Amino acid sequence: MPYTQLNNLDFANIKTALKDYMSAQSDFTDYDFEGSALSNMLDVLAYNTYYTAFNTNMVANELFLDSATLRDNVVSLAKQLGYTPKSITSPKAVVDLDLTFTGTPPSAVTLKAGSGFVSNFDGSLYRFVVTEDAKVSVVNNIASFDDLSIYEGSYLTTNTTIDTSLKNQRFIIENSGVDTNTVKIRVYQSAGSSIYEDYSLASNILDIGATDKVFFISEQEDENYEIFFGDGVLGKKLEDGNVVQISYVVTNGDDTNGAKTFTFNGILEDQNNAPLTVPFGVTTLTTSSIAAGGAAIETIDKIKFNAPKFYGSQNRAVTSNDYKAIVRNLYPAVSDIIVFGGEEQEPPAYGKVFLSVKPTEAAALSAFTKSDLKEKLKKHTVASIRPEFVDPSLLYLELTSNVYYDVNKTKLLPAEMAVKASNAVTEYLKTSGTEKFNGKFRYSKFISVIDSADRAINSNDTDVTMRKDFIAQINSSSYYEICYKNPFYIDCNNPVVTSTGMTVFEYPTVTSYLEDRNGKLVLYRLDSITGEKILLNDSVGTIDYTKGEITMSDFTILKGSFSDNRIELRVKPANKDIEVKREVYLDVDISQSKFVAYKEE
Repeated sequence: MPYTQLNNLDFANIKTALKDYMSAQSDFTDYDFEGSALSNMLDVLAYNTYYTAFNTNMVANELFLDSATLRDNVVSLAKQLGYTPKSITSPKAVVDLDLTFTGTPPSAVTLKAGSGFVSNFDGSLYRFVVTEDAKVSVVNNIASFDDLSIYEGSYLTTNTTIDTSLKNQRFIIENSGVDTNTVKIRVYQSAGSSIYEDYSLASNILDIGATDKVFFISEQEDENYEIFFGDGVLGKKLEDGNVVQISYVVTNGDDTNGAKTFTFNGILEDQNNAPLTVPFGVTTLTTSSIAAGGAAIETIDKIKFNAPKFYGSQNRAVTSNDYKAIVRNLYPAVSDIIVFGGEEQEPPAYGKVFLSVKPTEAAALSAFTKSDLKEKLKKHTVASIRPEFVDPSLLYLELTSNVYYDVNKTKLLPAEMAVKASNAVTEYLKTSGTEKFNGKFRYSKFISVIDSADRAINSNDTDVTMRKDFIAQINSSSYYEICYKNPFYIDCNNPVVTSTGMTVFEYPTVTSYLEDRNGKLVLYRLDSITGEKILLNDSVGTIDYTKGEITMSDFTILKGSFSDNRIELRVKPANKDIEVKREVYLDVDISQSKFVAYKEE
């Protein structure tokens, strides 16, 4: 009987198949296969077959992008699609700095690359550096550095001499914390020479000639990076004795996204490139763009997701997926992105494509980042199509959940049970696909997650509240339109719209609040003794319950609810299932949600 059973990969099944095969042979008719000698021999054969099958299966898995699990293999497969996985990315901030000299000032001042500022963020000190020398003239004893781009991390430089006698000379950056976007290369003619050429990173080979000064970068094993130079056909070839200077920033990634306070500690030189000795003081140091854009190294799952899409875009932006793939490549710190044509706008804006990007650690992209991305996208877009970035409209959902559980099935206290329910919802959000553009909040799914958080939970009573935040235009008579894109609940007895406190022009001495009454938005304050609502203005705006829109005209706010003059507007929705479209981003705000557990006997 031939042994043809090739589908048994379990050890016990393999051993049984071997035993059946041998017992069917005439030479082994009278053998006892349970005896120690033959049993041990079968064990060895089964183990050998089992390990061989397992290893073969694992090797086969690593040959395909979808099934590979080792990062080095995933990166290698992505390269075959022309995709370079993104390294860790340093947060970037933009500051303006004015230095005032008290003695005889130099004619010019240079802030040296690798120096700059420190920031105390979340209780830790971080360095922010400039990656290029910044030179300005001193005018009226003041040196003004405007729009200074600074990056979080340490600035490192290495020098390597080209030796053509070495067959396998390699340029490897052995540091997984390097931000490859900050890599800068200068090639000096020889050791001790001051003559150099700057090399730039090549993004494709279409326009590269034999004399173009370019380099290529690629991730290698263990998250290290290797730099390649031209061979005289694609890019200029290096010569024997050249000195290659490689500079880059080693960063902590997204740890400092949001940093906005900096202290100057840079290294300065005068017009003669000598260390600055003239006394000076920092007159002005303002942050025009807070630290943003920092991201961890691209994960295996993201590489698998992005590589095929980037390959499909062919480095040109035509379809919406092309734009998504290219923007994710240009700006890694993206939580979600949506793209739509100008013909879908109201009114239509033909010849434009609109992009709305939700960063990982912020509500919207900074004006500087949007301008930078818009300029970079122009190299990929079809002629006459203009990309425009619009800020995402964040719709927050807050949950108020009363959880009832059986005390006879658990020893957890109510506070512990409430935390467990909250954590269950948090974990569900990571995989549910709720928090995104075109997101959908399914009420039944969420209450089921709460019920399943612990076997002792009997039921839960959960309400959903929609929240929109808007920034007040301080001391300016303004028009506000807040759109929820979901209908409001209509309650004849109680308000469905509430707000946080604010100070308005007409009543500057009291804290005022907003709520709805009979389709009108009214302004009121609270009596300091009784807590009763005292009406101040019976019509500061209108409410469209069906469309889910609130408008306010000629409304002057002097101060918002928070330090950034933000005001929160909460609304009770008509439906417990919430959906958003286009540039509206759905965010379930667990930090503002409330979970309370109650015991039941």
